[in-house]
Amino acid sequence: MQGFFPRRTWVLVLLIGLMGLSSGCTLARVPSGTLPTAVSPSFSQTTLPTSIPSATALPAATHTAIPTSTALPRSPLPIPTATNTPVPIVESIDPALASEFQQILDQLVADGSIPGAVLAVHIPGKEPWVGASGYRDRVTREPMQPSTRVRIASISKVFTAVIILQLVEEGRISLDTPVSTWFPELVPNDEQTTVRRLLNHTTGLYDYLEDRNFLNKAYQQPDYRWPPDELVSYAAQQASAFTPGSPGAWDYSSTNYVILGMIVEAVTGNSLAVEVRKRISEPLDLAQTYFVPEEAVDGIQARGYRLAYDQTSVSLSFAFATANIVSTVSDIQRFGDGLFGGKLLKPETMAQMLTFENGKGQYGMPELEYGLGVMRNRLPVGKDGRGHNRPLDASWVIGHTGGFGGFRSVLWHAPESGITIALGMNQGATDPNILATQTFKAILVSQGR
Repeated sequence: MQGFFPRRTWVLVLLIGLMGLSSGCTLARVPSGTLPTAVSPSFSQTTLPTSIPSATALPAATHTAIPTSTALPRSPLPIPTATNTPVPIVESIDPALASEFQQILDQLVADGSIPGAVLAVHIPGKEPWVGASGYRDRVTREPMQPSTRVRIASISKVFTAVIILQLVEEGRISLDTPVSTWFPELVPNDEQTTVRRLLNHTTGLYDYLEDRNFLNKAYQQPDYRWPPDELVSYAAQQASAFTPGSPGAWDYSSTNYVILGMIVEAVTGNSLAVEVRKRISEPLDLAQTYFVPEEAVDGIQARGYRLAYDQTSVSLSFAFATANIVSTVSDIQRFGDGLFGGKLLKPETMAQMLTFENGKGQYGMPELEYGLGVMRNRLPVGKDGRGHNRPLDASWVIGHTGGFGGFRSVLWHAPESGITIALGMNQGATDPNILATQTFKAILVSQGR
């Protein structure tokens, strides 16, 4: 899922956000309404306040986060491999660029419509940078910190896809195995609904996370533990968009990934939570990544909002295998580096993962393409300092966006440069690619591109 409201409203949301731009801010957001209007503080790893700032004495947004240790051609993207020569970390990120990242974050939350945001950036050869601005809780005014845990929403799908592809590498399943092998009659056309089609959203299955009635039911039952098959059964009772594998047909559906999570559990005999930790979190040292609700989150979490409404209470069992992971942006940046750096999948498997379908311009991304659990998108990074269009390679990214339970998230990796960014915002009614584009543009400018 990419948000709490249907995809056809995303264009309207983006237009509303763009109308809200001021002359000194290039980041769009939704109208403030009854949300706080005071400028939110920014925070860094070494300047975190020891007490909650009061509403009448907010610090100025001047802190700079510091590095942490921790027409278009359809040319093929570089395929990451485990044999790629790593670029050694030689220095900290340029202070001026770090300051610009922080200013971008501060602008994003300045009018209060977006309570808080966190951003992690890794440029090859540099120490990763992570920063935060605003509030994790708009009521208590507790600050968003670089280490605050956020819901990563549909970036969770990439985790599920990696495990499925690892099982393919192990010969335990095939991409062309139908879902009827494990779950006969679970969905219509189960013989044509293959693992591959689940991964790349070519099943036509109804997306239960786009169903407002079902969402309302979920928010009214925050303590209910949703069985995955109940989620799929609801979707299966609704009309499919098309027959699986129909030529040229594509439609994003979170239902596909619930089924993939069920397949992982059926094949391995373990919970998906166990497989995520064993196959991804532990090898990549993602110590602050949690498969909720099976794993309790240890540490401070942000609250999530859609406009003025707090959506924190939804049970994340409702988004099993598709949008239920909670993490930090530093962990997600490392996950992106690990995946696209060849640490999780073999080169031939990565080639399969990066075989894309036309994404039909969904979710405000006109050039969206979708592989096996991974998006490809072109960010509008604009012209260079001489007024020339930047090279096309500089604008292509692979990864995933997300939106669920009052959060928006992005994981983007630029294959041409090796740059990886991860971000999270605790406001569901906004476009995270605006912040992502501003971040990449700042990097390109700093490199004279």
